[in-house]
Amino acid sequence: MHLPLGFALSVLGGCLLSPALRAAEPGHPQHPPVKMASREAQAQYHVMAGELAAGREQPLLAAEEFLQALEFVPDASLAARATMLALGADNATLALVTARKWIKLDNTSLEAREVITRLALRAGHSDEAYEQGLAIIRDHPAGPNDGFRHVSSLLAQETENGAAALTLMERLVASQPKRAGAWHALGLLALRFNDIERAERAAREAMRLDPKSKDAPLLLTGVLVRKGDIAAADQIFETQARNNPIEAEIRIGYARILVESSRTMQARLQLDKVLRLESDNIDARFMLGLLDLSEDRLADAERRFRSLGNSTERGVDAHYYLGRIEEKRGEYAKALDEYARVTSGQQVLDAASRRAEMLARLGRLPDARATLEQLRHQYPQLSARFFIAEGQYLLKADDVDEALLVYNRGLAEFPQHPDLLYLRSLAHERANDLTAAEADLRAVLAVEPADARALNALGFMLTVHSSRLDEAETLLVKALALAPEEPSVIDSMGWLRFRQGRPNEAVSLLGKAYDAFPDPEVAAHFGEALWATGDRARAEAVWTRALEAAPNHTLLRDTMKRLMP
Repeated sequence: MHLPLGFALSVLGGCLLSPALRAAEPGHPQHPPVKMASREAQAQYHVMAGELAAGREQPLLAAEEFLQALEFVPDASLAARATMLALGADNATLALVTARKWIKLDNTSLEAREVITRLALRAGHSDEAYEQGLAIIRDHPAGPNDGFRHVSSLLAQETENGAAALTLMERLVASQPKRAGAWHALGLLALRFNDIERAERAAREAMRLDPKSKDAPLLLTGVLVRKGDIAAADQIFETQARNNPIEAEIRIGYARILVESSRTMQARLQLDKVLRLESDNIDARFMLGLLDLSEDRLADAERRFRSLGNSTERGVDAHYYLGRIEEKRGEYAKALDEYARVTSGQQVLDAASRRAEMLARLGRLPDARATLEQLRHQYPQLSARFFIAEGQYLLKADDVDEALLVYNRGLAEFPQHPDLLYLRSLAHERANDLTAAEADLRAVLAVEPADARALNALGFMLTVHSSRLDEAETLLVKALALAPEEPSVIDSMGWLRFRQGRPNEAVSLLGKAYDAFPDPEVAAHFGEALWATGDRARAEAVWTRALEAAPNHTLLRDTMKRLMP
């Protein structure tokens, strides 16, 4: 607990602790605070109440208490804490109030200016956002160019206010229209919000103002790539790249731009040029390995990643991707060995999760569960994710009772978690407890009424297991409106139409679902609808093809046995 202005010492001395604590105790009669002898004492009271609220995970109440404390004592750290708590409570109005107090108490605070810039922009206070943006640029420790870039990066986070962010940035650039760095920052922001015309105009102006700039041509190159004009992008880039002391580095940067725009062939050409310049360039070899993996060129990808296995910079990541390669090949034991070598870096969590997956696929379910239990202790904030995985492994192993126990544990820790509720509903359905399955799906829809997955699952369950077809139709119509191209939803609606005695409509829908996703269950439905319309030869062809891919699929075999014994 951090109390400003030396409050902690006096509080621990006993002058205020008992009344403040008693006033905040749940169930204790609430009385007006005792009139205090000094402004500092009144501030201490509100700070203590705020800390108690924060400890009880009531950030809005805590922020309000700290705001009241600021009425009695001017303290920038207290204003900063109030602002962070208000942001944590998702109360932008209160956060803007406290951030304004913060900047008045500490007019050098970059963090306060950042908060005000963004919140004022959202609230439509454009002049205030402009003044704070100007101050960030003016006072930036690395100079105005970095200040403009800082503001651009800040505004890039305003994904729901892109137009307002660009308008503000244009206004800031107009304050220093001869500064190339300002135009470069505008171009970056425009590219972030996919305003290609504005981005190109800004990049060209930055180049005109500073012909020696290295950043502006690369920005323009990125804009032209996004625009689809690769020839022009290559021309500008090659002019800048040739004989540049950092040619390899900027070619790698260009390759990343090309990859992000799905221009993988052109990216390969740039990476090959890097390797001709520097045959041992780790980044180029690593990027080529990723491209090979994404294109299922597994042998090439393996060769590249094996060559990086002992490198200090990329060795750990290389083992992660070698694991992905072995997983794609179905070599789960080898994948497990590779994932076990990932002990640090950005992929360490995913590698640990995939270790559990490999153990489950190898039939070592107790070891997989032990791994997930360990991950729950290591990453408690991600615990729900690991409950979900454990339940799925158990369901795949047909241990429905144990899966239900896991989902129950997860929901005890994360009540009303929509994913856990949804998956528990599937487990209940597998256990033929349709009442419990329906209750879980309705609980999901109570939290997220537009959850197409839950709407579809409930609609399909009613279609298959009940005569409540009108209710199923209401649910599936909503699901289809939310996910019109989702094969599982189209399949559900097709099967509903079949159950309603409308086989021609069913064939049209189920055919579309089957073309998009030739799953054996969809094949069973599609084939039965075809059979009902008299197209039995086509029905048999669909079933035969599906049976080759899934010879033991229960629904498919039962459908065929029932209709063509």
